[in-house]
Amino acid sequence: MITFALTLLSHTPPWVWAILALLVALGAMQARDQVLTRQRLLVLPLVMAALSLYAAASTFGPQAGVLLAWALGAVLGAALNRPLRLPRQVRRQADGRFAIGGSWAPMALLMMIFWLRYGINASLAIVPALAALPAFAGGASALYGAATGLLAARAWRVLQHDQDTARSAAAAWTVGA
Repeated sequence: MITFALTLLSHTPPWVWAILALLVALGAMQARDQVLTRQRLLVLPLVMAALSLYAAASTFGPQAGVLLAWALGAVLGAALNRPLRLPRQVRRQADGRFAIGGSWAPMALLMMIFWLRYGINASLAIVPALAALPAFAGGASALYGAATGLLAARAWRVLQHDQDTARSAAAAWTVGA
């Protein structure tokens, strides 16, 4: 087993480890408190959505079942954030930016996407016939989508906080008038 793992790791191209290092750096940045503009808040979820959708479609083909599984996974991932309530600390600043408390959750999601992609590609390198199995393609695509949905829901929660704050301010102004 150890020999197999070492063989697998030694046949991994160096650029894969560079991507892992980049994702770890991005995840570590998310672990500290940040002040973000609306645009910067949306960059990570949009990029990861595009990459995870590309991973599913390029690995298994842009078939309806693959795309549907990815979309269902994204919806499920977004729904999973409802009880998680990530991020937990959000404050809208006077200049329109968002102060967001640090969290290791984005790191976990980025690592999930990376190791999922790594595991799928390694599995397909060993057993290429797996790509033709609908259950494998659908399950992998749904997992890609779930991670995407969680990241998107995190950004959505920040934007919803902005709308809730605006509604509360409007209500207070109306009551006070």
